[in-house]
Order: sequence, then structure tokens, then C-alpha cells
Amino acid sequence: MLINSIWQSIWRYFGLKEANKVGLWLIEFDLENDCGIIRCSHTTKEIIISALTMIKEINENRVILSPIKTFGTIRSLNKIKNLIINKNQTI
Repeated sequence: MLINSIWQSIWRYFGLKEANKVGLWLIEFDLENDCGIIRCSHTTKEIIISALTMIKEINENRVILSPIKTFGTIRSLNKIKNLIINKNQTI
């Protein structure tokens, strides 16, 4: 349902023409740690960030999606993600 909500937000606010350029992939979604990784084209990352922040509800549940970081590679993102998760678990 998350990916459908993201696509609907992109279509609603940016239109089909921009949606075709996005190249959106949900790489990972971890409900336990409330984090995930979304892959997109580097030229459309601002569209994805904006679309995520405009999603207010998924399956009649209120949500707040807030992008934390953007990276050039998935490998470097995984290193930082693991540090953030470990830090949050020790608090």
C-alpha cells in the first residue's frame, strides 16, 4: 500500500508526464524500525521527496513520511541506515 500511495501522490501533484521519469523502486521497508529505502532517478529525487511529504493517510491511517537522507549509492545508504537504527535502539 505504501508504494501505491507514493504513486498516487506523484500523479496528483506532478502529473503523468513527471511520473514517467521517476523510476521509482521500493528497495526496503522495515516496519519494526520505521524506515525504508526508496530508489529513484537522481534527476527526480526532489519530486519523490515532495510526494512523500504530501502523503497524509495510508489505508485510513494517518501517517507522516519524512525523508532523512539522500545518497548516490545504496551501499553508502545502508551503512548510515544501520548506524541510525543502532543508535535509536540504544536510546
